[in-house]
Amino acid sequence: MIFLMKIILSIILSDRIDKINSLTKAAETSFKNENYLESIENYRLLIDSFDYSNERLYLNLAHSHLLSEDTLNAIENYNYASLTNNLKIKSIALQQLGNINERNNKLEEALSFYRESIIADNQNNDSKFNYELVKKKLDNKKEDKEKNKQKSKEKNQDNSSKEKKNDEKGKEDQKNNDNQKEKEDQKNNDNQKENNQNNPEETVEEKLKKINMSKKKAEMILNALNNNEFQYIQQLKRKSNKKPNKNKPDW
Repeated sequence: MIFLMKIILSIILSDRIDKINSLTKAAETSFKNENYLESIENYRLLIDSFDYSNERLYLNLAHSHLLSEDTLNAIENYNYASLTNNLKIKSIALQQLGNINERNNKLEEALSFYRESIIADNQNNDSKFNYELVKKKLDNKKEDKEKNKQKSKEKNQDNSSKEKKNDEKGKEDQKNNDNQKEKEDQKNNDNQKENNQNNPEETVEEKLKKINMSKKKAEMILNALNNNEFQYIQQLKRKSNKKPNKNKPDW
């Protein structure tokens, strides 16, 4: 009975191994023929249906996802593949993670993955080359950043200098305008004085001429006014010398 069970178990195991080998071979063939979707399907059958997996299977599955432009699943399976003690496969998986980050311009992350890849396998020349390439990109980026920072600083200083010059020019222009205005005012005052000197006040003859009156007639009128004023004053004197009548009231 036990012998029979061993035979049955052996057959079952043998059948399982045959199917695993068949699916593995089919997946590899599909990958070589660039039929990546079929390759993915076969590798998933091995993992999900036969509970069969290893670092090489995860690495090939990750390659298939990456080449079919499924980056997220590629990253997931490269991470699984990197958890192995097989240092060569570990190095390749880390290298691929570095490549993905480098393509996405995540240079710091890419450099870290390449470094780990080289540590895992110092013979991985592709990772060494990529590491130096990304490091140079980062150095250039840092250098460009410093140059831009310096240019920005110089530009700010230049703008500040221009503003200062404009302020000084504005003050100088204002000063010149004030001086010009002062000169114009002085000139106007001098012209006014000169006009006053060239045009003295009108004479009596000129004033009389304007009202059509001769000098002789004006003298007659003046004498008459003087005589009237004299007579009026004399009358006031006579009134003041006359004695008041006590029998009459004061008014």
